[in-house]
Amino acid sequence: MTVNRFEDKVVVITGAAKGIGRATAQLFAEEGARLVLGDLDSEALDDLCDALRSEGCEVVGVAGDVAEESCVAETFRRGLAEFGRIDVLVANAGVIVPGGILDLEVADWDRIMNIDARGMFLSCQYAVRAMSAGAGGSIVCLSSISGVAGQSRQAAYGPAKFVASGLTKHLAVEWANHGIRVNAVAPGTIATEAVLALPDNYVEPLRQAHPVQRLGEPREVAEAIAFLASDQASFITGVVLPVDGGYLAQ
Repeated sequence: MTVNRFEDKVVVITGAAKGIGRATAQLFAEEGARLVLGDLDSEALDDLCDALRSEGCEVVGVAGDVAEESCVAETFRRGLAEFGRIDVLVANAGVIVPGGILDLEVADWDRIMNIDARGMFLSCQYAVRAMSAGAGGSIVCLSSISGVAGQSRQAAYGPAKFVASGLTKHLAVEWANHGIRVNAVAPGTIATEAVLALPDNYVEPLRQAHPVQRLGEPREVAEAIAFLASDQASFITGVVLPVDGGYLAQ
């Protein structure tokens, strides 16, 4: 039986074209959402939008970089112009450049912080403006196990994901009385295109570090995102939910 938790809800998803973002867009579409999708990869974004429209989903695609305020502003402008409101934000856009502090260049730090931290801040800022002018809403940020606990070879990505975890908690407290809930998921190592493209000698130890002895699937993270975004989680805000095969329980 199909559950339409998001029927007629307007959902913005950044970094939507691949991996967790794509799986999340597909799940929200299955549950009746109208979608505003953003991604830097315009070709992959167009492909996703076309596929969702063929299944009857109302969808707007906006290609661009979440590190640029003009791109984020345009994404929300298009969503409001097309659908009249924003009910949910999934702030998913991010990049990972593994490396220890002696391996990374300042340019690596700047790139990760611009997309993973600045981009998330901007996405949340525009979502809060839209939601606070309406009936409230729900924000789900993409953190990581690297944004909850320390890991080797994550000297830039990990701190950026701590920004996601911290932003979640502070915004949850600040906007709770405005009807805006803010939560995050903290995925373990997920079998996305980006992770599978990393060297096997990097990925395999991570696989073994998860008690379930496998990588997660994008759909498994999408299911957690959808729960936190839905009215089923109406008394949950400020949570960073691990979706990590037991990694953080160790």
